Amino acid sequence: MTIDVGSAARPADLAAAAFAALAAEFFEEDGSPIRFELRDKRQTQDDPFDEHVAAVLSARLPESVKVFGSAGPLISPDVVLARQEETALLLRGGGEPDSRHVIGIEVKKLNSTGAGRAARATGMDYNSTPPCQTIKVETEAGRELRVPATYLFVELVLVESNEFYLRSLALVAGSALNEDVELYDRITGVRQKAIGLGTYGDGLDRQRPMLVFANPLGWDWLQDAATLIHPTGGLDDEQDLELRRTMVRTTTDGDKRTFGCYRLRESPGHPLPDAVAPFRTSRNRRTETTQRGRFRISLARER
Repeated sequence: MTIDVGSAARPADLAAAAFAALAAEFFEEDGSPIRFELRDKRQTQDDPFDEHVAAVLSARLPESVKVFGSAGPLISPDVVLARQEETALLLRGGGEPDSRHVIGIEVKKLNSTGAGRAARATGMDYNSTPPCQTIKVETEAGRELRVPATYLFVELVLVESNEFYLRSLALVAGSALNEDVELYDRITGVRQKAIGLGTYGDGLDRQRPMLVFANPLGWDWLQDAATLIHPTGGLDDEQDLELRRTMVRTTTDGDKRTFGCYRLRESPGHPLPDAVAPFRTSRNRRTETTQRGRFRISLARER
């Protein structure tokens, strides 16, 4: 599949280009998954799949789009796509980066349940970095930039040894998950640790938050397919995409947010009605934390 990068006057949307490249890499035209191999993990924080995604994008996207892989573990995002010269010109002119110039991609992998669906359907861990519509990256000169964020959710299935396939793939705009930039800044900024803890004073509490937000693959319609969820309409003329339906989410203030759900034109399926609030949420969510599991033993004299 040839990825169209558009013209200087109207460059192609990078999220759309990335989605087309990934969908063509991991799925046949009839929607069946394509098997692929991953190298062994070298250490706990090593992530061969994230590395594989960056390699796929590097191979499939035109040279005018630079693909930056994360420099190491525990760095967010996992991949950045940028039109370097155009982005530099935009910034020098006082403009703000948009998804036609630069995007960040955070990769989120999910296991399958016994029923063959994505795990953690009602909410998944985002560790200590909340999803957001924009995220911070830094230029080589040390300049901090806010760039549009996208999140790649995949259901990764092990076949045997180092062979895998993706049952489901969704590239989702960060704004479909969270628009609260202040929350992102507060959580990812410098925090105070509690030190000098314990009998010997050598303990510390990192005060590290653990965040849970929506898992888009909990929406049944996203299963067994490759889908792009994007806040911008009119992508039907890019990368041979087709708008299959719109998705509506409601903010805590009651405002509506509408997103387009795109698939490759040749993939199976047809247009469907709007989906309202399709991301699942746990009905039993409480403010109290769950007590850590306790080891139980049986003592004969207790009986």
